[in-house]
Amino acid sequence: MAETAAPLTHRRVLKIALPIVLSNATVPILGAVDTGVVGQLGAAAPIGAVGIGAVIISGVYWIFGFLRMGTTGLAAQALGRGDRAEVSALLSRALMIAFAAGAALIALQWPIFAAAFTLAPASAEVETLARDYLAIRVWSAPAAIAIYGLTGWLIAQERTGAVLVLQLWMNGVNIALDLWFVLGLGWGVPGVAVATFLAEWSGLALGLWLCRDAFATPAWRDRARIFDAARLRHMAAVNTDILIRSVLLQSIVISFLFWGAGFGDVPLAANQVLLQFLNITAFALDGFAFAAEAWWGRRWARGRRFGSGGRRSCRRSMAAW
Repeated sequence: MAETAAPLTHRRVLKIALPIVLSNATVPILGAVDTGVVGQLGAAAPIGAVGIGAVIISGVYWIFGFLRMGTTGLAAQALGRGDRAEVSALLSRALMIAFAAGAALIALQWPIFAAAFTLAPASAEVETLARDYLAIRVWSAPAAIAIYGLTGWLIAQERTGAVLVLQLWMNGVNIALDLWFVLGLGWGVPGVAVATFLAEWSGLALGLWLCRDAFATPAWRDRARIFDAARLRHMAAVNTDILIRSVLLQSIVISFLFWGAGFGDVPLAANQVLLQFLNITAFALDGFAFAAEAWWGRRWARGRRFGSGGRRSCRRSMAAW
């Protein structure tokens, strides 16, 4: 049985969006903390290394950001149809893709990072430090990519409070370990990478616990449903366009630091600081986009065309924005 449509009010939009706004705002704040902590080392090279290393690894990870957006839409549609078994199976598919993608990145890290540094002519000191950073960060690739799928699944059910808890946990662990490893133990740039590595794996564990109701039904391990060819093709079709969009968007964002690296360590470090301010605004405003995705996915599943309800959802999301 399909879900009964609840009215879309400004209160409902804000209830979905505000936890995401707060959650997303903490993502670039974490980058600002990373920058500030390594800035205490008193040199531009460590700031530039963490900046360019984080942009490279985050850019590669965000190519798989379709798992967040695609999972939100597909899970919301399944919820709208009342197909709880498919909701659970979708989470399993997302995790399967994430673990496979993470393992591929670990295996292909050398050519990926070599190509990145070919495009980013950083100084020898910055490149050495950035390579040390990336060599640690890449081992949390399966966890970092899987978290996209977990958050998308939670957003589809309008459980954005759980997303906020997950993000606060990861960022809190990361910041605490940053301060300990870099300022307390003197590990420098590798200390920042180790802190993020541990935060991402702990975030995966917490995310799986927050999504535990998906594992309460046998559908999450139903091989026939999970590997159903028609469902996999549909998931691929939905995510292909999002993948292309993510690649193009990340190319623009990454280019700021890559080109800046050619002007020296100080301009590179300055660009890293400036990008943190841009990211705080951009990530925060995404919360209203997520609210619209969750609402529209359920409405579409109930066979409704765009119509007045679709226009109303857009107007109310934009008004809140």
